[in-house]
Amino acid sequence: MSDIGLFEAIYSTRSMRRLKPDPIPREVMEKIIEAGVHAPSGSNFQNWAFVVVEATDDKRFIRDRYLKYYRELERLGSIPSMDAIPEDRRRMFATATHLAEHMDEVPVLLLACTGTDFPTYADANNPRSVTATLHASIYPAVQNILLAARALGVGATLTTLHYFFENELKERLGIPSDKEVAGLIPMGYPHGRFGPTTRRSGQDVTHWGRWQTGPDSA
Repeated sequence: MSDIGLFEAIYSTRSMRRLKPDPIPREVMEKIIEAGVHAPSGSNFQNWAFVVVEATDDKRFIRDRYLKYYRELERLGSIPSMDAIPEDRRRMFATATHLAEHMDEVPVLLLACTGTDFPTYADANNPRSVTATLHASIYPAVQNILLAARALGVGATLTTLHYFFENELKERLGIPSDKEVAGLIPMGYPHGRFGPTTRRSGQDVTHWGRWQTGPDSA
């Protein structure tokens, strides 16, 4: 398994939603998850767990519910219709729709799980700090996973629409009640190319010392 340099991975990792059905070898998945668990963790609790979903019936279960809520969000306008999307953004939404419709054909659906409480803040009466710290303790691991996948030629994207059916998902897969499914990550060898990605300059979004507005804000 060859890989690429860190900065090449950072600057070329993008959401890959058109994925081939070819299986990902077990040793590749193990290496990717191992990269995840080397991420920082709040208070070093390492209260994470990962469920690798490969069975077709389980993936179809997820696809059916994911697509149901995807269509519902389209109906509500939370996901805009293709006619309302600027032409330069239609490709991205088309790939998102493709993923929703074909999620059962993706070789691996990786569920990134974390705890539902953070012991350090349990008695501080600040639910937002608990939620923020829980997510801050799992999403660095998810980012490591995305970068490791990119380095090994595996396409992936982080999705969160599963929150609309999380209880059903946990019951289906036997995930304990004290765990939250913080990320659903479809993974597979991609159709198409990785980056380079196009982003706003860091200078455009940086405020030194104080938040400023106007042309000299960065």
